[in-house]
Amino acid sequence: MKGAIDFLVDIAGHTLLAALVLGAALGVVVGLVLVFDSPRALRWNARLSRWISTREAMARFDAPRDVKRFVYRGHRVVGVLVVAGALYSLDVLTFGFSTEGLVRAFRDLGNQGVLGVAFDGARLFFLVGNLFALVAGVVLCLRPAALQRIEAWADRTYAPRGGSRLDEMRFQPDQWVARHPRLAGVFALAGGGFILLKLGVLAFL
Repeated sequence: MKGAIDFLVDIAGHTLLAALVLGAALGVVVGLVLVFDSPRALRWNARLSRWISTREAMARFDAPRDVKRFVYRGHRVVGVLVVAGALYSLDVLTFGFSTEGLVRAFRDLGNQGVLGVAFDGARLFFLVGNLFALVAGVVLCLRPAALQRIEAWADRTYAPRGGSRLDEMRFQPDQWVARHPRLAGVFALAGGGFILLKLGVLAFL
């Protein structure tokens, strides 16, 4: 487990480093163009600027999906599958699951006592959840109408209405750069150069 975690951390580190280098190099290029040829940089910005709204994409995820007809049409089969899955999970969590092994595997991430409490809490959560699933599966097999009444009471759809402030266009940074292009270029050049310098120094340490 530790080897897999180290491998993933190594990949994430190299990816982050490459992103930082590319971003800093782009900042240097943009800074130079802003300082020495501001109109060209502003034309590039006007041509490349696009407004991409997430409202339409998120609406697809926000649409309710009704599976009740499928579940109640084959309620005995679905109920048996839920009961079998809940019984299997309860058996594994009760007799075949040890939090000590997980604590040893993740001991480098933090205090072992805290990890033990966290894993024991997760185990208890899954045990209680599977007990509820077991009861729901039995009810679904024998008296699905009772489950329908509970579902009608608990079934709710939560969706944001109207526009979101996060989805509004804000032109203040573009307007500031348009008013002070050379100053913005100096900032971009200094920031990108500093990052490249620091990354270069760290690479040789």
